Amino acid sequence: MRPQKVIVLGATGTIGRRTLDVLNRLQGTDPNWECLGLACGSQVDQMLKQSQKQFPAAKLASMVDDDRCDFCGSDAALHLIEACASPETIVVSAIVGSAGLRPTLRAIELGASIALANKETLVCAGDLVQQALQTSSGTLWPVDSEHAAIAQCLRGVRSEHIKSIVLTASGGPFRDTPLVDLQNVKPHQALKHPVWKMGPRITIDSATMANKAMELVEAHHLFGVTDEQLHAVVHPGSLVHGMVHLQDGTTLMQMAAPDMAGPIRWALTAGQHDTSVGSTLDPLELTHLEFSPVDSSRFPFVDLGFEVIRKGGGAGCVLNAADEVCVQAFLDGRLSYLDVYHRVAEAIDRFGHHSPSTLTDILELDIAVREDVANRFP
Repeated sequence: MRPQKVIVLGATGTIGRRTLDVLNRLQGTDPNWECLGLACGSQVDQMLKQSQKQFPAAKLASMVDDDRCDFCGSDAALHLIEACASPETIVVSAIVGSAGLRPTLRAIELGASIALANKETLVCAGDLVQQALQTSSGTLWPVDSEHAAIAQCLRGVRSEHIKSIVLTASGGPFRDTPLVDLQNVKPHQALKHPVWKMGPRITIDSATMANKAMELVEAHHLFGVTDEQLHAVVHPGSLVHGMVHLQDGTTLMQMAAPDMAGPIRWALTAGQHDTSVGSTLDPLELTHLEFSPVDSSRFPFVDLGFEVIRKGGGAGCVLNAADEVCVQAFLDGRLSYLDVYHRVAEAIDRFGHHSPSTLTDILELDIAVREDVANRFP
């Protein structure tokens, strides 16, 4: 394995910070690993501290104006990619939201490989990403624990041998909450995920299972399967991250402790498993593995994900944009927990017929959906 030069977009977020931890470990065993650049939204002080401590040669970019960074403003991450990305680099795309679209696509065009932790890239622009990869020297490595699990299961498996793919979900904090009580859920309750430590938006999306809707759309684009070949199940233990049913009756599972260090390292090292970043599961301690079907009345977002796949076109962009606005409104106390789903579903009804064909079209649709949804509540 040839050591990589790494660029981290979203360096101060949950995945970005975990990536820097993993990169620091890799440097400890091989000093040829190098961090070329870091980009963040607004937490410049945190990024500066990290770079001064561990990655002093890295160029810095921030979406806020700060003259301590090499690049500033709304296109800072794009400028960082233009300056640093090449076929010799791997770009960790971990910017939350549609802000990660343009720099990620540009990195692919420049031949860089992508460690993709930004759901929105494939949800909003899956077709464009696949088109770009066809003419790029780079490879896309999914960092989401579910998609990294499926990708590992599929290594060496021919596409025609895939019967179906199963994504697992923890069920979040409300999998056993009486349905009548969901209307009164408050943000602080929804932010208490029982397994994973994540940023606010993804934590709320895990509670509603909007994240699983988006992951189904991602899997459709990543693995070239139809909605009928995709399934989701609730697995509270979060030890099995994905399954693949093959045509001959074989089922492949990927199991690991719920720690993002594993998928991050797997992506950074182009699929290698040669150095431990976490503990090995002891089969004698696995007394049972619990799985249950997704309750559509509790988690209607999952069915909405299948609808988005069937609609195609710009439906994924609408799903993401509307959800981001509604989650923020819920966190701000302007929208109820259950209304997050209803407002997103209504937005897909209004805008899901759009078929954007370029990145500009997608970004314009994204803006239109956000403005429309935001104007529908105080």
